[in-house]
Order: sequence, then structure tokens, then C-alpha cells
Amino acid sequence: MNDLARVVRAAHDALDPSILRTPLVYSAALSDLARCRVYLKQENLQITGSCKARSAWTNLLAIAPERRAQGVVTASTGNNGIATAWAARRLGIPATVLLPRSIDDYKAELIRQSGMATVMVDGDIVDAETQARRHAQSIGATYCSPYNSWEAVYGQATIALEVLEQLAELGARADDVVVPVGGGGLISGIAAICDAVATGIRVTGVQPIASAVMARSVAAGRLLELSSRPTISDATMGGVEGGSITFELCRRLVDDFLLVEERDLKRALLYLLETHDLLVEGSGALAVAALLGNRARFAGRTVVLLLCGANIDPSRVARWSADD
Repeated sequence: MNDLARVVRAAHDALDPSILRTPLVYSAALSDLARCRVYLKQENLQITGSCKARSAWTNLLAIAPERRAQGVVTASTGNNGIATAWAARRLGIPATVLLPRSIDDYKAELIRQSGMATVMVDGDIVDAETQARRHAQSIGATYCSPYNSWEAVYGQATIALEVLEQLAELGARADDVVVPVGGGGLISGIAAICDAVATGIRVTGVQPIASAVMARSVAAGRLLELSSRPTISDATMGGVEGGSITFELCRRLVDDFLLVEERDLKRALLYLLETHDLLVEGSGALAVAALLGNRARFAGRTVVLLLCGANIDPSRVARWSADD
């Protein structure tokens, strides 16, 4: 086990006991449809409704005990705020989250119900992150990035450790791991573990065409400031903070990016609900949409698809299903 794997193993061992070892489930339906062997890593079943429980916990656990009373400030498009509110309660840390006004109403309400202090700001997630850093500095609190910290990357990397262990238990080995991408913390952690301990696995990131800042930045060789259009993958929408460690990790470790249209993303979301009885949010369906839209790329291979979250208004999904 190399140094990175040891650090991530320690992060995994330090996860709160209520954070789940989420199921890795073989999908016969998707395997038949795409002519490959498909496993679903179901972080949509995670506590707080998304994989962000892991990174929020590792972010807050890293705060020195003597600093915790001064509080924590973060920024979020929804899932990180929900997860940080949960982790802050568990650790007894006062917490504030800055939210872009474009945040999904359902997720904003979940955060408000948590009792966490909220501040709405203009702009996208990068604007919220910038103001959150300033606010933390002004009140002497600790700023925790939703993705741009080693603690966040290590927290998300614990998913990859679980996947590799679960595959071994099933007597299988992955050829591909397909991961949703926003700011890049999730795929950076997963790609880093695959590179360190499971070489030969192809790591593919997926973004909606409407908001593909990381994919286009990696293609350009530098972080780009790009506007985003509305997308049902609200958890991945927006830009990437300047100087983010995740850009270099994605540039170096992610093998490829695939982009998906909104109609295909919605179809994938409804497909999971109708054939697997799995509720996922828009970002949680990105990997499935990428598989179904690129079947030749994955034919005959063993593919792990990451379902990253399920924080979506069920009535919204019901309307889509009725209109489909």
C-alpha cells in the first residue's frame, strides 16, 4: 500500500459510523442493454442523500478541536450544504453555508430545515466560494471548500477503496469507472486511488453539455471561466475555483470526459427509477446517461457507474415520468 492509499485508508477508518458502505450492485438490465458488465455504486443511498457526506466529514474532522468553536463556513449548490450541516451537528461545530441564488429550491429547503445558517449570494458556485472564504476570514472561522481541499479529495477517495474491495469480494475487476464531475473533488479522489493501487482502470468523467467547465478546461490545458446554462444536474453546475487542486488532478489522472444532453440525462434518471426502483438526482444519472450514449466505448468491459446523489424533489420526477 503506497502513501496515498494509507492516507485514504486512514480517512475511511475515521469516517463517522453512520456513513454507509454503500452497495455495489450488478445491473443485469444495464449489462444486457449496453453489452458489458455494469455495476452501480449506490451513493444515492448514502446518509444526507449524497456522497458529499464523506468529504464534509473529512473536511470538518480536520479542523483542530481548539478551532471548532469559531465555526466553519462553506459554499454549496446543495449537497455539500446538506452534508456539512449534518457533519457540523455531529461534531458540535457552528456552521454557515453560502448558497448561489440559482440553488434548487428543494435542496435549499433541506438546508434550511437543518437549522444551518444560510446566506444567499448572486452568481454561481465560484462566486459563493469566493464570498465564503472572505466571510470565514472576517469572523475567524474555518473555510471548508466543497471540493478544493485535500481533505475533501481524501473523503471522496474512500469510495474508490470500497469499490475495489467490493469488486474483489464479487470476484470481479473493473475496466472502467464512470464518475460525475462538478468541481472535481469526487473524480480526483477516485482517479488518484485507481492510479495508485489499481492501474489499468480507465477513469471517465461525465458532465452535462450545459455546464462542462472542468471537461473544457482540461481540454484547453487551463482553467476556463465559462458560463453555464440551466441543467437538471444542478449539483455539478457552475465553474471551478481558480487554483483548485482538482484541475491538475483531473488533467493528470482522468483518462477522458464525456458530455451528455439534458434529454438523455432525464431519460437515464427515469430509466433508473423505472427499471431499478432507484431514485437519483440529475447528477446521479450522469454516469448512466454516458454509458447509454456511448455503448460501443464500453462494450465487453466491466464498468462501474457512480450514482452520486438522490436529493431531488420526488414530485418533480413524477411530473417528468408523467410527461415521458
